[in-house]
Amino acid sequence: MDRMILMFCSLVSCIITVNILFCFMNDRYDKVYRNQWLYRILTIGYTLVAAGVNMRMVPLANMAVYLILFGAAACVLYEGGGKKKVGRVVEVFVFYIVMAVSETLGVLLLDLLLAKAGRIPRSEEMLQSMETAFSVLIVLFLYYAVFGRVWKKSALRTRTQYIVYLIMLLYGSVNILVISFISDQENPFILMMIVGCIIFSNLYLLYFIRFTDERNAYKRKAEMMEQQEKLQYENYEIQREKYADVMAILHDVEKHIKQMERLYQEKYTDEAAAYAGQINDLLRPLAPFPYTGNPILNCLLSEKKKAAGLAGIRFDIEEFSADLRFMRPVDITTLFGNLIDNAMAAAARCKDDPYVILSVRGFHEMVSVRIANGVDREISIKNGELQQKGIGILNIERCVNTYEGSISYTYRHRQLACSILLNQTEDCRGKSI
Repeated sequence: MDRMILMFCSLVSCIITVNILFCFMNDRYDKVYRNQWLYRILTIGYTLVAAGVNMRMVPLANMAVYLILFGAAACVLYEGGGKKKVGRVVEVFVFYIVMAVSETLGVLLLDLLLAKAGRIPRSEEMLQSMETAFSVLIVLFLYYAVFGRVWKKSALRTRTQYIVYLIMLLYGSVNILVISFISDQENPFILMMIVGCIIFSNLYLLYFIRFTDERNAYKRKAEMMEQQEKLQYENYEIQREKYADVMAILHDVEKHIKQMERLYQEKYTDEAAAYAGQINDLLRPLAPFPYTGNPILNCLLSEKKKAAGLAGIRFDIEEFSADLRFMRPVDITTLFGNLIDNAMAAAARCKDDPYVILSVRGFHEMVSVRIANGVDREISIKNGELQQKGIGILNIERCVNTYEGSISYTYRHRQLACSILLNQTEDCRGKSI
């Protein structure tokens, strides 16, 4: 009966290992074939083959069959991921080795816990079964909580989710340890059911949490796109209003010209000059100040400076010596629009001297953007990153990543500063098109 429990645990271990390896390749690479049933049938087939070899309890044979099966899958069933066939095979091999090491650490940890509790089972098969079940829990926990985070940066996980991961691991571990107290009394079939329920319930919950992660990622992406569209729409409305003002002035321009001609003809030179000055005052707000050589950014900066003045915020542009022609217009609006809006929102809460200072410099093939603003409270920053991020900041980071840049924040003497470096190499120009 103990042998039967061991075989059952080995089967469960193979099911988990094969599914994790396929999940790894699904996350890293693109599928060659669209038929999902092909991959499902292969998952079942791989599990049966691996289980057949695993039940012989020959570690080298067990490792060899995984490497052969999944090496072939990486070559034939998947493509892309920025890797050639050899690169994909090497990645799968390395990941399998990492999983094997994690299983070994799980076995050592369980042996230590059982020795401390003085409850090492007399049956060697029962001990191996518990080690197999416990190591599977460790691998599941590490894959979903740690390993998956390495290559899937888009997954958004909160501290609460990590606490749930830990609770699930502790719950499963305690249940497996309890088996050591009842292994000598209970029916083996009941023990198999307990082990199976522990492992598969953890697997189901981890799948559910992963689904939640992906849903949060897509939701955040949708919010980012909505926020970006809002910025573009606001910029469009500004330009539309300017266009309406221009058309209103152009509608009367012939009248203004005739009026000035009459004044000059009748020798009312001073009155004609004053009239021309009034026309100039009407036209000046419609022409953005030439802060840069980029007309889109000039419009944006002019409007932000105007909005800052209305809000009682001092907005200074210290320097603008960079050429931004390598950036897409939508990225310029997203980057500078969000930067300035965030800075103005924070500065508006300051009671004494609210200000925003922007400087943009170019050197070699890099562009440096720095924006600083006053704040009314201390800002939490760790390793140059803000601890709390809104949609606007995530859009800024996405834009910076497009140009292979970097972003860092500093806080000092009631001032929050954001420093950005953008790369304007040929590769980045190609990405921005």
